[in-house]
Amino acid sequence: MKNLKSQLIQKYRAKWNTHRTNVAELSLKDWRVLLATWFGCGTFFPGPGFWGTLGAMPLGIALLVLGGQTYVLLASILLLAVGVHVTRHTENILKTHDSSIIVIDEAAGVMIPLAFAPLSPMGIFAAFLLFRVFDVWKPFPISYLDKKVGGAWGVMIDDIVAGIFAALVIVIWSMYVSDANSL
Repeated sequence: MKNLKSQLIQKYRAKWNTHRTNVAELSLKDWRVLLATWFGCGTFFPGPGFWGTLGAMPLGIALLVLGGQTYVLLASILLLAVGVHVTRHTENILKTHDSSIIVIDEAAGVMIPLAFAPLSPMGIFAAFLLFRVFDVWKPFPISYLDKKVGGAWGVMIDDIVAGIFAALVIVIWSMYVSDANSL
C-alpha cells in the first residue's frame, strides 16, 4: 500500500512538473495561446480539462439564452476552426502533442451537449458532466481518434466526438422521459 501511494505521488509530481514547465514556456499575451488555454483555464492544475470545460460554460449558457441551439452549435464550429489554428501554434511552442494546457478543444466539445440540453440547472449540469465523462473515459471511437489522428486536428476531434456522444445521451434521455426538463 505504501509503495502504491509513493508511486501515485511520484506520478502526480511528474505531471505537475511537466505542466509547470509547459506553462512557463507560454505567454498569455499571445492571443493564440490565450485562446488555446481558454483564457488561462488550461494553466490550472490539477485537471486543466475540467477547468477548460467549466470556463467555457458561461459562453455556452449565454449563447443558449440569447440565441438557442443554433448559436451554441455555431460557436462549437467556430471554436473548432479557430481551435485547430491556435492549437497548432501552441503545440509548435511547446514542441509536444496534445498538452493538457490546451483546452480550447474542451470549449468546442462541451458546446455540443449544451446545445441539446434543457435550459435548466440540471440540464446544464448534465451537459457538463456527460461531456467530461466521455472526454475522460474515451470509449471507441473517441479513443481511436485520440491515438490515431495527429496534429491539431487530433487534439480537437476527440473532444468534438465526446461532445456528440454526450449530446446523444441527452437527446435519448429527453425522448424517453415525459418531462424533458427533468434533466
